[in-house]
Amino acid sequence: MESTKNFSEELEHHIAIQREEFNKHLLPQLQQNYAALGSVVKILRSNLLKKGLVYDDPYKYDSRMTEIKVPSNEAFADGERAAIVGSRLAQYQTMLDFLTNSYQFNCSFLTPQRIASMLALNKTFQWSALNENSTLANTRALAEICKSLHSVSDTLTGGLLRDSLGHLAKLDTEINKTLRQLARLHREEYKLTIRKNLPSDLTVTQADIASPIKLLKTLKKALTTNDEKLPFYHDLVMEVIKEDYGPDSAHLQREVLRHLNVAQKENVKNNKQENMRPVLITGLRILGTTGNHFDTCLTKLMANQEVVYKSRTTIFTKFLEALRRAFNMEERKHEITILIKDPISNLQKKEIIVLEDFTDNLAKTIRIFRVLASGTSDLQQRLTGMNNEQLLELLNKYIVICNGYLKTLGGLDDYYKSTDVILRSKMKGIKIELTTIRNAVIKANQCRAEYNASVEEYLNMKELGLIHE
Repeated sequence: MESTKNFSEELEHHIAIQREEFNKHLLPQLQQNYAALGSVVKILRSNLLKKGLVYDDPYKYDSRMTEIKVPSNEAFADGERAAIVGSRLAQYQTMLDFLTNSYQFNCSFLTPQRIASMLALNKTFQWSALNENSTLANTRALAEICKSLHSVSDTLTGGLLRDSLGHLAKLDTEINKTLRQLARLHREEYKLTIRKNLPSDLTVTQADIASPIKLLKTLKKALTTNDEKLPFYHDLVMEVIKEDYGPDSAHLQREVLRHLNVAQKENVKNNKQENMRPVLITGLRILGTTGNHFDTCLTKLMANQEVVYKSRTTIFTKFLEALRRAFNMEERKHEITILIKDPISNLQKKEIIVLEDFTDNLAKTIRIFRVLASGTSDLQQRLTGMNNEQLLELLNKYIVICNGYLKTLGGLDDYYKSTDVILRSKMKGIKIELTTIRNAVIKANQCRAEYNASVEEYLNMKELGLIHE
């Protein structure tokens, strides 16, 4: 039939266009989405491990492995939840890393069989449908774990958890959508091959379509003769028959072409870095948790200064203080000489601190950090309005500020502890708070390093031609 020939030619043209679209844009973006998924899963798993909600069980796979090994989704007892979810989450993270770094993201490599494996891997944890009523054991158990974490967490941890799960759900949806679109393309490619190998004198009646057993046997024999390696899928061959010879063929052919038209996503060049936004925001919120610890340091140091001040108060100093108040004179600021230790060279240098200026600046920083930790809608709106470069600049700024305060506070702590022996028992130490703040800065630094690594990877892929703008 002439109409069938015309449709086959049009279909072949559409398939060629879509293959190019997938190879140039959609599949490189798919690889970036998988990389981002792995990064967020790594952060989530790290938090769950630290809270003791899952147990560590790094999954080691054979370096010679060439295909995905999908983690089990079998049911398990509640008492085994932490161990099994921890193990399967580790396996899942490892498979994401293997997939991102070992798979070739092009139409030829991502065959229907590999797509099926990728979709099966995606079901290990259904991020877009994470709830306690899920029929999948892993998804249901992880939803329960996340709920328990949320119920006992502070505002910051709860906000980070929401951000992570929200981003995972978005990535999961986008990844599955692209894979299903690619599976449809492969499906139509197979059907096009069937069309090209069908006998040129083939005639099909409505009775054949209604009862196709005899017709399918004839077609299988004819297709095997033309190409013995061509698999014969009954359902897809029947789709070809209905689309080309059925009473609704015109409508079915239009639907085939409509579903094949997959539009390129906008701003592809920005998506890699956009996917890493939660890493930057996580870094900022981690620094936000230091606000309360800085406040504790400030309270203790002011109490120490009050002890020192009272110990040095005499009748004469009281008289001078009364005169100052009587004549409304500005209070003299206190200058303190402290020793600052360089963590790299381990050398100490003297530094003069104007106590009032230092405490005022620290109080302002504490207010800023508390806002970062609050996760309020106003803050979310402000962060949303920033691009990645601005977020990175903000993260860099506050890391530098925290490191500066750590040095100065450490010097002040040593200063008050080295006062008169009589006063030392009254001094309040801040070593615990400084250690907590230092750990938070280390975590924020890790977020910054992860983001910078992702940007470098993006630029390398772009240079190699794996990403097209």
